Amino acid sequence: MSKLLDIDINEQLLEILGQFDMQLEKVDDYYFVDGVFPGVAAQAFEMERFENSVVVQVDVHVLLPKQSFVESFVGHAGTVEESIAEAFEQFEVNVLHTLIMAFWDKAKRVENGIGTDIWEINGHKWQAVISNYGYRGEQPLDEVIDDSDAMFEEVEKAIKALPLEKDIYAVRSVYTNIGNGKHVTEALINNEEFFDLEKAISELNWKNTESYYSVRNLVLLMKLAPES
Repeated sequence: MSKLLDIDINEQLLEILGQFDMQLEKVDDYYFVDGVFPGVAAQAFEMERFENSVVVQVDVHVLLPKQSFVESFVGHAGTVEESIAEAFEQFEVNVLHTLIMAFWDKAKRVENGIGTDIWEINGHKWQAVISNYGYRGEQPLDEVIDDSDAMFEEVEKAIKALPLEKDIYAVRSVYTNIGNGKHVTEALINNEEFFDLEKAISELNWKNTESYYSVRNLVLLMKLAPES
């Protein structure tokens, strides 16, 4: 059973954000860059403890004007501190750069594989900010799936089939090969289950291996104002 750790991990979050030359201010429980949305905050949970290691989940909350979403990362290491650091490393690689590209124009940018595109859906134009794959595994990515673009393609197809009534969407998808023939697929849109996308990703030609691997992707979709 998970328990909230009595540790304020926002100090680590601020250290990571500070590497990208962002000026931060705290309002209530969230930190804002240059005083504008989104706000961010983090907390950690102990999920499981073993004799020589501990599993920790770090939740990064992203607050928008009319909604919010949470990105969760799991670290497994010898100590709580090491597990938190491992989880934050995943956040930085897979999500932080996507947030910077989508919302924080003044932040320092690095080569990170983030893509942007304009999609037309239901007669409206949307900006899609697409993260690189957050990959964890012993084998190279192209050895666990024949076509590394296949997951991106399924995400785009599933999003474009939606009615899209809000202005901003966060679509997270994760495929995890646990081993022993077991795997877990998760697809969320604004933290609600996205069953069609989950099914499509689970049916891709993933390699069934005995070793653990995980592939993660985040798409931020933002409705663009009509051209005048």
